[in-house]
Amino acid sequence: MMNEELPVGWLLAGLLVGSIVAALVARRVAIALWTLRAMALTPAFSRRLSRWVRPRSYSDEDFFRADGAGEPWIERRRQGIDRLSSVLGARYPRCAAWGDAIRTSFSDLRFTDANRVPFPFARFMRDHFNQCAVVTASDGPRLQDLDGNWTLDVGGSYGVNVAGFARYKEWMAKGLERVQALGPVLGPLHPVVAENTAQLKSVSGLDEVSFHMSGTEAVMAAVRLARFNTRRKFIVCFSGAYHGWWDGVQPGLGSERNLDDCLTLKDLHEASLEVIRRRAGEIAGVLVNPVQSFHPNAPPPHDAILLTSGVRRTEDASAGYAQWLRRLRAVCDECDVPLIFDEVYTGFRLAPGGAQEYFGVQADMVVYGKTVAGGMPIGVVCGKKALMRRFDAERPMRIAYVVGTFSAHPVVMGAMNEFLRWVVEPSTAQLYTEMNERCAQWVQATNRRLVDASLPVRVVHLGTVWTVLFSEPSRYNWLLQYYLRAEGVTLSWVGTGRCLSSMDFTDKDYDALGTKLVAAARAMKADGWWLSADEHPRREKNMRAHLVREVLGSLVRVPRPLQSFYTEVMRRKKDDHHASHSNVTNQLFHIISSSVFIGCYGLAFWNLTVAMWAGLGALFLRQIGHAILEPPCHDKEAVLLGFNTRNKTLILGAYLLVPVLHLLSADAWTAEALRPAAAAVALEWFLWTLLVVGGRVAYLVWSRDVRLAMVWFVKLITDPVTDVIAYSPRYLRHA
Repeated sequence: MMNEELPVGWLLAGLLVGSIVAALVARRVAIALWTLRAMALTPAFSRRLSRWVRPRSYSDEDFFRADGAGEPWIERRRQGIDRLSSVLGARYPRCAAWGDAIRTSFSDLRFTDANRVPFPFARFMRDHFNQCAVVTASDGPRLQDLDGNWTLDVGGSYGVNVAGFARYKEWMAKGLERVQALGPVLGPLHPVVAENTAQLKSVSGLDEVSFHMSGTEAVMAAVRLARFNTRRKFIVCFSGAYHGWWDGVQPGLGSERNLDDCLTLKDLHEASLEVIRRRAGEIAGVLVNPVQSFHPNAPPPHDAILLTSGVRRTEDASAGYAQWLRRLRAVCDECDVPLIFDEVYTGFRLAPGGAQEYFGVQADMVVYGKTVAGGMPIGVVCGKKALMRRFDAERPMRIAYVVGTFSAHPVVMGAMNEFLRWVVEPSTAQLYTEMNERCAQWVQATNRRLVDASLPVRVVHLGTVWTVLFSEPSRYNWLLQYYLRAEGVTLSWVGTGRCLSSMDFTDKDYDALGTKLVAAARAMKADGWWLSADEHPRREKNMRAHLVREVLGSLVRVPRPLQSFYTEVMRRKKDDHHASHSNVTNQLFHIISSSVFIGCYGLAFWNLTVAMWAGLGALFLRQIGHAILEPPCHDKEAVLLGFNTRNKTLILGAYLLVPVLHLLSADAWTAEALRPAAAAVALEWFLWTLLVVGGRVAYLVWSRDVRLAMVWFVKLITDPVTDVIAYSPRYLRHA
């Protein structure tokens, strides 16, 4: 009895285990599919592509031809770049000399190099320009450089400058005065730390505070604490956000390691919310940067703007994104997933209470940096008590201790206290309102001026964070930063991608900034860097073709012998075209015959008979074009590798003789009788083709060399493709 029941029991157990495994696999597959739908593929693709893209630098000549512009524009651009280089060189000689002196020893080349330039153009710009901003004083929103020039600053010190440099100078001085009796004592805390902590808890609406040496380190600490206290692995980030240098929290910016602990999802996408719901048990936190700072040539995603009119409504600026953040907040609440705001950049810039106040959304953890320390370096994490624990009370060996030697430096704490006292004053809220409204009015006025001047530039903003958009495609949009520098505008290391205004920008300063922006754009357009569709009809097609070739050329390192072989094939094609392809009607015949040949290449694998009959018809059309419409060109043909006119006639005669012989040997000339003969003729034509081509290759090997024989063979089989490309535009232009 037991022997009979044992197999049944094992079978049932196997079925049960198999069902469980199948269910688990099905669940994982479903989750993977949902995640894939929401994943931002561009960062992952870019990360992998970075391993294969090789350096490439334009020559001095190619620099001006990257968009395929014509010769008159090339000369205008050359004159423009020489003029721009002369202006900047004459205006900033001491800055340039300082840059030359420090370039070889200073590793952070943001200040001394052309890192804001696409890499194929960078070598040329380094050779012709020395971009180095060395400043010695500030006065309102203006900076004085080493050469004594005063420029208008829109870099904002990476986001530090919200209130105006004069206030920060005052706060730094008062903060130092307040703690100077203690000096740089670390470990024991100055009493001002308690006041700062209370102020930060009040502003953030959260339970606990920790101090760090920078905003980046604070983000790292927040991520670590979220993972430690939730015991989950994944941090959700959104494509385009920037969270510092650590690759664990910036999966789209340069990291090459395999990121198996971050989910980089699409911003403002319904599928991202669904992934958070379905994978809540694995997600330690959702990390959000309320201003997507590094989307190339794109406004903040919540900025609803009519670019064509250059007009926007300030009250609409945050509506779309605020709604998204509220939905994100609701999903995180529903799934018990912490929502983390990275306000290193946006905290205290958009409003006295930061992005939480501006968008009306409360986070579970908030990270501050930049301006909160009154001009001194700092990073701050505010969070709920359950997320801020460094120790596990149930497992004492589990520790997530995050420390930094200078994290509560007395001088930093003193300057921070001055700022926090100011930011909570009732009158400060009105200063923020006026600052944001002044920037919004400037954006509207500047866009009107740009539209009136027919310039392909627009400005969009969120609060006092603004960026320049380009409404026309160009390979040279990045050049605007150089023209702006020539007009006396100081930018941050990301160029025009992210600019900032501060409270000390007056209407007069904004008017000057608008004038400089319009003047820079006018000069750039006058120098031929922005060509309209009328001025450059094939603009987009040429740019696309150039980019494809460059990317492929950067990805694939072609051995020099293959490059030489390709060059020789293309030269032979060019010689052939010049020798006997000048008649427009003959070119049309070649377009038709080449198109048929291309189709026959594929058709031959399925139906050789139809392919050979169609191909022979195309061959006769092709040779009729030569025999009737083109001169014999015997002298030119003598220097080519291919057959001359006499040989072509004999070969075609042999093709014609094959069906004639079949007709003469046929018992009857009916369709039924000739149908088998059609297949036989096609096969004999195919064999004759192999004999002709193979014989020519063998002859060239014997009379010349193997390389030239292969050049002729590759040219022959690829002629249909290159003929279609070469003759179609030419025929259409002459038609």
